[in-house]
Amino acid sequence: MPLSKKDPMLITASIWPTLRPAQKDNRLRSRLGGRLRERMATQSGRVLLGGLDRMVSSSANYWVVLLSDVVGALAFLTFGLYRFSGLGVVAGGVVIVGFMSSGLLEYVVHRWVLHGPPSMARRGHAQHHAEPRALISTPLFVIMTGSLAIWGLLGLVLPAGVAALLVFGLYAGYNYFALIHHLQHHRGNDLACVAYLRRLERLHDLHHHRQVVNFGISTTIWDRLLGTFQPTTEPATDYLFWSTIRSYWMKRTCKPSATS
Repeated sequence: MPLSKKDPMLITASIWPTLRPAQKDNRLRSRLGGRLRERMATQSGRVLLGGLDRMVSSSANYWVVLLSDVVGALAFLTFGLYRFSGLGVVAGGVVIVGFMSSGLLEYVVHRWVLHGPPSMARRGHAQHHAEPRALISTPLFVIMTGSLAIWGLLGLVLPAGVAALLVFGLYAGYNYFALIHHLQHHRGNDLACVAYLRRLERLHDLHHHRQVVNFGISTTIWDRLLGTFQPTTEPATDYLFWSTIRSYWMKRTCKPSATS
């Protein structure tokens, strides 16, 4: 059998007696060093995951993140107003566009990231589903860093002031979502006096039971349009309106079948 096709262990055993002591020492050091680096990398990964798990489930992190995200949104608003040179009504329109877009971003992240392929984000969200009333949040500065990244990308095609106001709208929408989500799990009685918010709470409770429906927390628009809306037994005053819009959307985007 040619030497190149032999078992690597046999090759090493056949060559080992011919090596000089210095060469043997170098090979031993190389093997031991490789194994040591591998073990250190594995241990570092475990330490990192353990640290993130503790941070995600820390009540201090939960409250600090809520406060820092409000501060971060206000920072974008201040910078946007400072750099923006157009009409006030245009600035307000940009903020509204950002705020309305936050519902779609909320849906996409919740459905395809937090309930998507295995990841650190899905791991943290699974803890929330296991303990819905626990104070579990994203690690500090994650949302702020993501907002800065979005602002940087928008700044490639938009003026800096417009991009900052658009990100402020997105950030304000995220803070609205965070407030609604907190109230749903910790202050449900406060939502009882507002019919719309009470209904959002019941829909989110259904999501926790099924996990494949009702991904929207602060709005049901995208669940209705994308087919993941699951109504409760409570009468829905706006269901007919949005179901009509979804039917029209499906007719416009779905191709007719070959038999039609």
